[in-house]
Amino acid sequence: MKRACVTLPRHLTPDKVKVSQTLINGLVDSLWSKSKSENVFRYELSESCLRSIPGQCQFCADYNEHRFSKKRAAHSVSSCNQPFNDSLFNFNKLNDSEILLGVSLSDDAGCVSFSMDSGSSLVAVNASPLSESHILLLPSPEKCLNQRLTLGAVELGLSFSVSCGDPDLRVVFNSLRAFASINHLHLHAYKCSTSLPIESAPVEHLVDCCYKLTTYPVPGFVFQLQTDTVSLAKSVFTAVEVLQDQDIPHNMMITYGDPCTVHTDPTIVPEPVLRVCLWPVKPSDQLPADELLFKPAVCEISGHILLHDLDLFQTITETQIINTLKINAFEEDQFQEITALVKKKLEAVNNSS
Repeated sequence: MKRACVTLPRHLTPDKVKVSQTLINGLVDSLWSKSKSENVFRYELSESCLRSIPGQCQFCADYNEHRFSKKRAAHSVSSCNQPFNDSLFNFNKLNDSEILLGVSLSDDAGCVSFSMDSGSSLVAVNASPLSESHILLLPSPEKCLNQRLTLGAVELGLSFSVSCGDPDLRVVFNSLRAFASINHLHLHAYKCSTSLPIESAPVEHLVDCCYKLTTYPVPGFVFQLQTDTVSLAKSVFTAVEVLQDQDIPHNMMITYGDPCTVHTDPTIVPEPVLRVCLWPVKPSDQLPADELLFKPAVCEISGHILLHDLDLFQTITETQIINTLKINAFEEDQFQEITALVKKKLEAVNNSS
């Protein structure tokens, strides 16, 4: 089936990060809305129901009664590096009506372009959406890659995020054993109209463009776009490889947020920067299910708390959220061991380049 293909620049510098609606963002929104008439969704998405949770963190609760009961059943896995299994559901089994666009990255492109060529990757609707325009980014699905981040997948996520230019858009990834449902390489891109705690969470410098969170309930790393998206992707993926090699589950979010470096002049309002947040977490299958008020996947860790119980949505407190997130988080001494490994590998890569 012939479909439009969008070519995105692989190499983007900070001056290209403009928080404004773009043609690709509008196109994705339009195609997603058109899919509503083609019965591709598992449920009708109700009006967004958000609640700001009182407290210092400013968590955002989001009520979605259908997603947890009507989404596809999760694959059973025992490792975050578990091989792809073609006998299970995978994204090569999507209907044509679920696929919106082909997408490819180009080293030569200076701007977004469109054609009717087939892209190596795909943009598809999420049939169990969190919000309007909730899509899947599928890097080279025909290669049957397992749900294990690659450098190309990080580059795709970064280029898509910058090219859309929408501050409400978040590109996210859950690894296996960190609440990924399907063992076929994919990232989510979805919209949330409110700012999230992780976007302004304080950090301290670790090495190069990598920082670590200082007071956040779930310890993790924050990478900031400094030179270009190719270099940023390389740094993020270097840290991801450390976690993959240790079989440590992890979650990642690409978003706009505050600069990691504090400006010396408090009267200057800084421009938003591209932040990539990466959290090593405990295996989801080993968490005490009876103690979890919600599943602490990437959205929840970022401060966007997805709930399907109306009573809980109306009553949940900041303390309850923090306690649930901490069940999923590594203890400080364990995180410091991971930090040392990440810092060592980042320094080695920097010294060799």
